[in-house]
Amino acid sequence: MDISIVKGKVKLKGKQASCEVGGGAVITRPDGSNFAIDGLGEFEAAGISMVITIGVTVVEIEGMRVCILEENAENLPTDSIDITVSTNLELAKKTDPWVVITTGSEGAPKYSITKDKLPSDLQVVVLTSK
Repeated sequence: MDISIVKGKVKLKGKQASCEVGGGAVITRPDGSNFAIDGLGEFEAAGISMVITIGVTVVEIEGMRVCILEENAENLPTDSIDITVSTNLELAKKTDPWVVITTGSEGAPKYSITKDKLPSDLQVVVLTSK
């Protein structure tokens, strides 16, 4: 899976499908059609599942759980999180992930990871926002 941040939106690109989270969410199916989400709740399309609450989106994609935190995040997830994406590093660490992704003026344009390559200790990755 590839993770990038484009115009303030987090993009997760898997082998079959992809999704974009920020100001709503969109899952793009393998055939190119979109499943748009605008609201809170649980959703699933093209092998990607999402749980969206106030300020928190948890995406399950390719066997990994990715938590995307907004600044107004409330009620952090209590279940297992592999990767957390947030501009607030300290808040992100509270989700106890293996990888924290944040943004900065210097960093990589994307982060690529597979379930079997998750680190054994916390790793912080800085991505540039396009």
